[in-house]
Amino acid sequence: MSMHCGVVMNAAKTITDVLFTAVSAMTVAALAVTSACSTHRSAAEEVSKAITDWHRPSILLDQGESGELPAVPSAERSVGVGITEEEEGHGRRSASPSPLQSYVRQALERNPSVRAASADARAKLERIAQVTSLPDPVLRAIVRPEPIQTAAGDMYFTLGVGQTIPLPAKLEGAGRSAAAEVRMAIERLNAVRLGVIADVEQAYYRLYLTDRSIELTEAHRQLLEELEPVLASQYRAGGAEQQDLLRIQIEIAKLRDDENRLGRRRASAAAALNQLLDYPPDRELAGTLPISPRTFDADVEQLIALAAAHNPELATFTHRAQRDREEIALARLAHWPDATIGFEWTYTEPRDPFIPPINPQTGIRPPYNDRSDGGDDNWALTLQLNLPIWLGRIEAAKREARQRLHETQHEKQAVLNKIAFRVYDAWVRVQTQQETIRLLESTLIPQAKQTYEVSLTSYQAGKTDFLTVIDNWRRLLDFELMLHREVADLEIAFSELQRQVSVQLEEKRG
Repeated sequence: MSMHCGVVMNAAKTITDVLFTAVSAMTVAALAVTSACSTHRSAAEEVSKAITDWHRPSILLDQGESGELPAVPSAERSVGVGITEEEEGHGRRSASPSPLQSYVRQALERNPSVRAASADARAKLERIAQVTSLPDPVLRAIVRPEPIQTAAGDMYFTLGVGQTIPLPAKLEGAGRSAAAEVRMAIERLNAVRLGVIADVEQAYYRLYLTDRSIELTEAHRQLLEELEPVLASQYRAGGAEQQDLLRIQIEIAKLRDDENRLGRRRASAAAALNQLLDYPPDRELAGTLPISPRTFDADVEQLIALAAAHNPELATFTHRAQRDREEIALARLAHWPDATIGFEWTYTEPRDPFIPPINPQTGIRPPYNDRSDGGDDNWALTLQLNLPIWLGRIEAAKREARQRLHETQHEKQAVLNKIAFRVYDAWVRVQTQQETIRLLESTLIPQAKQTYEVSLTSYQAGKTDFLTVIDNWRRLLDFELMLHREVADLEIAFSELQRQVSVQLEEKRG
């Protein structure tokens, strides 16, 4: 009796140990999955905020002696998605509020590239749940044509189920690596947005240049058309030569041709803007409004530092390096085995117990055990471990992960150099355009206008020929067209500068 109790107690202890191991493994797995869910929630919040609550920050540049990098104000200074206070107050440089704000908002909402980048960020988010979940359980069935014969019966069929539980650190590391991929996608989305804003601004200012050129050409044509009857009257009275009348008629015809060409150019510029807004290319766009040239004289080193701190293309490499470090850690964890716990049930077909024959001397059948009549089924708890013995594969994975990190670091430096060049190039163009505009406004246009007016007065007094008047008028027209072109080029260069710096730039005035 005592021996039977001991066997029962040992069996119970074994079962308890196995159950405790299984419960512990499942608890560890549950904790790992819970941690992964927390990573997923955090990344989901970042994606949601990046998609629905993004603003391009603005910064007020103050040229101080310290040369410290100015802080970027919080997003509360921004007005609407992608529009900052500076843009909201764009009308201070124009006669009325500019439609540029509306175009930027529409582009951020409708542009297919922005939508594609948003979808990519959402898609990357779903990777976290995939890489942090447990592998699928394995169902196993064993059918034995020749049964295993036991005292309890014949074993024909075994059904088992097993669940592999990786090391929790592996699941957590994979989740962090996927979360870094999500943050990379968010930065790529921000880079696309900034690129679309710059593209819209530049397309708008090309449209602006065409509108100003059309207005100026039309104004000069009307000026010559008012002068033509006077010249015709003088010709009929013998006070002007026929070649003078023919010359002004040729210039009027040429200006009409210029207006036609500019009209077609405007249609092309409008189509370029429409495609950014995801509209048909022939959609009519309202005319642009005149603006006064901006003044901007920030330190280029400060701008390069701002780009290094805020450009999302560089931020992408920061998250990429974090992902590479997680991959290195995962490669190191490959030395640790994964556990697979399972349950097996074996069907036992009962068979007739062995019945001894009757003793002929006594006429009595010896006693026998008839327990096999029941044919009890068999069950078991299993525990398996993989054996990471192929060290060459593991070491190669670690070396590959380290080289990926080196690749990321070198590519980041290469991109940083390119962005620094782009900032410097855009800054040089801004300074050059500003100098040309100041020269045109202060010297060339006033002198050309005065020269034209003096030559016209001299012609009316008979002191000069009409060819001189036309040459002086043409020079004035060229300078005025050049001014509008330089203003548009200035805005385009400034837009490119802001794209690289990735913030809205303002200078402290007064």
